[in-house]
Amino acid sequence: MMRTLIILGSDKIAGSAAAKIDKMQEDSKIVIDRSTNFLRVKKLLQSGALSPILVCKMACCEVMRRDKRPSMNLQGISSNSELLKVIIEFEPDRLILFRAGLIISKKILETSVPVLNIHAATVPDFGGIGSINKALESNAYDQNACLHVVTSRIDEGRVLDKENYTLDPSGSYCSNEAIAYKAAETLLIRSLKENYDVKKDT
Repeated sequence: MMRTLIILGSDKIAGSAAAKIDKMQEDSKIVIDRSTNFLRVKKLLQSGALSPILVCKMACCEVMRRDKRPSMNLQGISSNSELLKVIIEFEPDRLILFRAGLIISKKILETSVPVLNIHAATVPDFGGIGSINKALESNAYDQNACLHVVTSRIDEGRVLDKENYTLDPSGSYCSNEAIAYKAAETLLIRSLKENYDVKKDT
């Protein structure tokens, strides 16, 4: 079994995943990305990457979820320098990101450890933040949660695996987000069991 460093976000979607994989991986380690804060959201709003309406939708969905956030007992990081320390100490064979907001630095990408990410929509067409909303607005209902290699270009690395799903045009944003992340979580669990042939991308 591969020695995997799993970087999860700090929201309830990540909490659901953590609850499923915590006891599943004997030779793996879960670390929580706590880099997302009000200032980062403010910058995304100012840059136009997120709209105020979408932020409100996302926040409402998070409040309504019945899952719990990842345990505070799990180790957390808030920067690439902290992540690099974990990599050096744990010596993983690979790193998998799920719901993590931290932009991986060039220094980490240049290590010998392959960095993979699970994105909840088809990449590269629906890469980046707010992807489910983009898909709904584009009437692109047939989607894939994608496991891809992380490169210096956001959500543009080679795709290693997919889990397909279909969005519901008559459903709410929250119900569609739930559909997408159910597929993404399924892909995450499968990815932890697979030994992908990962060549370092640039």
